[in-house]
Amino acid sequence: MKPYDQNFISQEIQEYNGLINECTCGDYGILKENSLGHKLQGYMYENEQEEYNLPIIQLLKDKVSLMRLSPKEIQSSYEIIKFAKGKVGIVGLGLGYVVQKIAKKSQVEQVIVYEISEEVISLYKQNFGENNKIKIIQGDAFKANSECFDFFYVDIYEYKLDLKVVEDYKKLIKLHDIKEYSFWGIEHFLLSCKYEDIVWVYVPEVWIEMSKHLYTALDDSGYIKYYKQLEENKVKEVLLAFKEILNDEI
Repeated sequence: MKPYDQNFISQEIQEYNGLINECTCGDYGILKENSLGHKLQGYMYENEQEEYNLPIIQLLKDKVSLMRLSPKEIQSSYEIIKFAKGKVGIVGLGLGYVVQKIAKKSQVEQVIVYEISEEVISLYKQNFGENNKIKIIQGDAFKANSECFDFFYVDIYEYKLDLKVVEDYKKLIKLHDIKEYSFWGIEHFLLSCKYEDIVWVYVPEVWIEMSKHLYTALDDSGYIKYYKQLEENKVKEVLLAFKEILNDEI
């Protein structure tokens, strides 16, 4: 239940509001806005009656919100943070919440972050400074030098599911030696798959475990009654594209 517990979410948001300040760099900026009166969508569910009275941190580009440290962001990051271990690779720095949480884990030795925007890196460093456990590489993640990773996470999809997650998986698995790979929204994707479709796909064990844990938490919290499945045709398209790659890896 923890990722869907309102007290846990409030504590996380309040803690990082104390760590992240409003600032700007070029076309990018960090802004805080109170959530009162705004409907905050959860991860895998929609509850129109739910309201939070919290200062929500946003990362903006040209005054357009790219991401927010909202309940959805915290809920969707929970299993990623939990499963991260050893040497971790991350594509997409964002506000730095996931990077910081993962780096704090004793089971994590090093975090290598690939971020294409120099401005986003500057904003992050203004708030968090340097950390011996974290190495940030500015540039195209798909043209980086090859590395070995125990856990790898891609967070560049702006809360959307499309074939890019498959294309990126194929490129990054080829570029790096990765033991466990994940991407934003992986649990929602798998839980939206039809049984008769997914049963023929060799799904990585870590994906199944993450999805099972989060489904149980959603059920225990009572939010399961507000569960929102992803669009059926899009899910099937992505699953079939993954099937061609994953089944070849057996």
